[in-house]
Amino acid sequence: MNFKVNKYHVRFNTKHNGSPLVWRVFENGVEHLATDVRIIGETFTECTQEYGDTKWNISCTGRLVWVDQVAVIVTGKD
Repeated sequence: MNFKVNKYHVRFNTKHNGSPLVWRVFENGVEHLATDVRIIGETFTECTQEYGDTKWNISCTGRLVWVDQVAVIVTGKD
């Protein structure tokens, strides 16, 4: 069975304004918000540009599963 592997960037949401959704999870560039993030497998750091600012991310490739508002990412390596 072949599954599509996606690229993820994860970073803290500095503009959460008291919301429990304190993590920004970008899946192929599309933003999702999460209360917690679990990454199972290999990760790396990577910088991206957002509106002219450099942002540092925990990054990986894999698949995302949601458990309530928790993002669980399983990478292809561990």
